Amino acid sequence: MPAPTTVPELLDRLRKSGLVPADRLEGFLAELQTANRIPASPPIMLERLVEAGLITRFHAEKLATGKYKGFQLGSYLILDQLGSGGMGQVFLAEHAHMRRLVALKVFPPNSYDMVARERFFREARAAGTLDHPNIMRVFDLCQEGKLLYLVMEYVEGVSLQTLVGHFGPLEVATACHYARQVAFGLHHAHEMGFVHRDIKPANLLLDRAGLVKILDLGLVRSEADAASGLTKQFDNKSILGTADYVAPEQAIDSSKVDSRADIYSLGATLYFLLTGRPLFPGGRTAQKLVWQQIKEPMPVDGLRPEVSRELAAVVHRMLQKRPSDRFRTAAEVFDALAPFDSDDIPLPNPSLLPEPAARVAMARGTTPAPASSRTTGSTSHIVVAALRTGTGSSSGIRKGRTGDSVTDSGKLAVMPSSSHNQIPTLASQTDAVAADDTQRTPQPDRVSDSPTPSVIPAPMTLIVALAVALALALLGIVILLLRT
Repeated sequence: MPAPTTVPELLDRLRKSGLVPADRLEGFLAELQTANRIPASPPIMLERLVEAGLITRFHAEKLATGKYKGFQLGSYLILDQLGSGGMGQVFLAEHAHMRRLVALKVFPPNSYDMVARERFFREARAAGTLDHPNIMRVFDLCQEGKLLYLVMEYVEGVSLQTLVGHFGPLEVATACHYARQVAFGLHHAHEMGFVHRDIKPANLLLDRAGLVKILDLGLVRSEADAASGLTKQFDNKSILGTADYVAPEQAIDSSKVDSRADIYSLGATLYFLLTGRPLFPGGRTAQKLVWQQIKEPMPVDGLRPEVSRELAAVVHRMLQKRPSDRFRTAAEVFDALAPFDSDDIPLPNPSLLPEPAARVAMARGTTPAPASSRTTGSTSHIVVAALRTGTGSSSGIRKGRTGDSVTDSGKLAVMPSSSHNQIPTLASQTDAVAADDTQRTPQPDRVSDSPTPSVIPAPMTLIVALAVALALALLGIVILLLRT
């Protein structure tokens, strides 16, 4: 339809769109009429509707062009477009009844690429299996007509790529803190049999509380798929990953890589966070893929004097050309970076995280907490986030160390210390969860080893009860006979 030229035409399209409940819209219009503030043109009316929180600017832009259809997808009302790419478009949406904000990743409706379609399903299966505070959660895979879409957790945040692009290299402790969170999430994914294969700053989202989320599982490799040959079938025609962060072995055969490929990519990401540049800033994609095989990047401490020799050695080991020369697991990376982390990491700069629009804030139901009351991004809060969701390492459980304690609320209290080496490891975090569960779960009654039981067994109890009842009955008969 053509763009509306009058306010009545605009309101007619708005009513047909179903974006605003009829009673709310009529109430809003009545207030404007009472105040004699009915706008004279569609653009001004749209601005008033946005300010009142009835629609978003995304809605306003579409309505201004005459569009009023397509805002509803299944049970969700689309509020905004968050991004787009080869794997589809991502929208911010609100559940029509639950009022929960989610992100919808919509597969291109006209795409007949079977490889892309299989990767979309693979992402859904992988994300649906994983449940970790440092991995973006997927709630459902839905179909509406010909449209396939994922219902995902919505997080207000900024990518680490954007963060460095705006402010340059991060503080050393901050960079290591964010990298440890990624390692924490990867450890969970690897334990569940998944390799991400596209870890890079653009796929790592930092939220307001300083929590880093791993995004985009579209290139994930599953051990189950590998066993069935699906990985080889769908991956052998192209190089998967991003040239600046792809592991050397992944550039040769993406279908055979293991978790150590993610460790290389995380090392390249940490290098970027510390230096503000990729491993090989010049050259074309083909050249970078070759350099990943044969060329050593400039040492990170050569570009950033604040980086200690010990931290440079950790990054260097993550970036080894041969997988066998790297850390074996993401848990080892998490522990190796612990001495360079800090318990006093500042929150993300609020200028990169603007307050949500009035319509979005209304859907969320609450306004952001003041900065002073928000959770910091300190190391202990990585642990707290894990404890709240019951995630963590499931292997190598061992007794927690002195200095770590679990409170009644389920939060891990890390005792102050001048040494970063006392930061809990993945295993000790799991111990804390297990200890908390032990404290909260009633223990079964133990059978006494004493030869003289303190509790009468059930059969004996029944016999005694019958004897007492019989004696009482006889006593009653005797008393009755004596009275007569």
